[in-house]
Amino acid sequence: MGMHTTKVAVGEGKFTLEAQLTVTPRGMAVYACSPEFAHLGATAQAIPRPEPGRTATVSILAVPCHRDEIPAHDIAAALATRFGVPVTASMGFHVEQASKDDLQRVLNTTKELIVALEETAARILRAGWDEGGAGAEVVAVDAATGKALAPVDRIKAHTGEGILHQAFLTLLVEGQGENMRLLLCRRSPLKRLWGGVLADSCAGHPLPGEGVAAATARRINEELGIMREPDELKHLGHVVYREDHGDGRCEPGELHINQEEISEVRRVALSELDGYLQGHPEQLAPWLREALSDPSIRTALAM
Repeated sequence: MGMHTTKVAVGEGKFTLEAQLTVTPRGMAVYACSPEFAHLGATAQAIPRPEPGRTATVSILAVPCHRDEIPAHDIAAALATRFGVPVTASMGFHVEQASKDDLQRVLNTTKELIVALEETAARILRAGWDEGGAGAEVVAVDAATGKALAPVDRIKAHTGEGILHQAFLTLLVEGQGENMRLLLCRRSPLKRLWGGVLADSCAGHPLPGEGVAAATARRINEELGIMREPDELKHLGHVVYREDHGDGRCEPGELHINQEEISEVRRVALSELDGYLQGHPEQLAPWLREALSDPSIRTALAM
């Protein structure tokens, strides 16, 4: 991923805080302020320490007669410590004639903002595969037997010739019979692989030690906001594929779409799938194309 900027808001009334968060794989920047009195009161820069468990080192530059250095410090320190990258946080929180209780409310709202910023940054980094850094792992499998082998670096598994590894695709269906619709989702442009391509409802990789069904349930909640137990999911079959990404990489209920993961949801009739497999009106992601070309999976899907 490159640079991604989004907005976060917490609090209410005069204690509302709006923030702009910019995330890159190597650093983050935050500007947070009271929306009706936007200004700059202090800027903090936090540098993560290499020792495990140590909080980040923070430097502060404050405007005279302002008290924004504490919120700026706390935001920068929290994000740098959590994600292990340098962070700058600029703050402009304004409460007219603030009392002691008001100042405590400011600190409490700052804590709410930190939680919201951490959750948002984690979603962005997860979509771009940068959360966890180069050490993030997938599970390699034996090409002949499909047996799980050992964890391998996720980026190495998708570069060069690639390494065969566990993954899953999910097909969510609405309706029955002629009214049945398959939910296809366009992958967010943030995705490291196949960004912007129309794909299955949700895809991902089991973590080391995690079952495929459990991983699927976890990811449909993260991407679509759908809660399902692993035993509620129907197994349709297996596919094996390898596809060159072209740049050296290879590879129901109410929906609550994670826009860092999904940019469009499209409902497609089963009768339309043959056209999609031929590239009309557009190409599908390679793993979905492979799965929908399997007659046994198509049959199971329609049952």
